[in-house]
Amino acid sequence: MPKITKTAACNCGQVQVSVTGDDKEAVHCYCTNCQRATGSAFAHNHRFIDAELTITKGEDVLKQYADANTDSGNVMYRHFCGNCVRFQNGGVQTDKGCPMFLRSNVVPSFVALHEGSIRGEKTQPVIELYPQDKHAWFGKVTAGERKTTPFPWDPDAK
Repeated sequence: MPKITKTAACNCGQVQVSVTGDDKEAVHCYCTNCQRATGSAFAHNHRFIDAELTITKGEDVLKQYADANTDSGNVMYRHFCGNCVRFQNGGVQTDKGCPMFLRSNVVPSFVALHEGSIRGEKTQPVIELYPQDKHAWFGKVTAGERKTTPFPWDPDAK
C-alpha cells in the first residue's frame, strides 16, 4: 500500500495540516452526520490509515467536535477551523467553521481529510457510503456502493 502525503488548509488559511499515510482513497459519505457537519448533501473525504497528521499552522484556532451519534457508536472526532465561522438561520453565528478532517476513537492512526480543503488535485471517490441517505436528485459518482462504512476496523475494509 503506497504512502502518500497531502496538505490541506481551511478557507481563511489560519489552519493548515499535512497527512502522510497509507492511501485508502476518497469516498463520498451521505450519512446525515456528514451532511450536517459539511452543510452539504455529502462529505467528500480522502482516507488514510497508519497516518501521521501534522498541524503546520493554527493549532490555537483548530476546534474539535466529538460526534458519538454514529451507527456504530464509535466516536468520530470532527476537526474544523474556529476562525472560518459560518452563518446559519438568517445570520446567526455558529461555532462550526470550515471542516478540515476526521479521526476515530477506534483506530487512532485513521485520518480522513475533507477533499475540499486539500491543496492540489482532488481525487474522485471510489465508493459511496450510506447510499440510503443520499438525495434522489444526486447522480452516481463512483462505480461502487456499500451500505456499511468501510473504515479500517471493518473486517472487509478495502
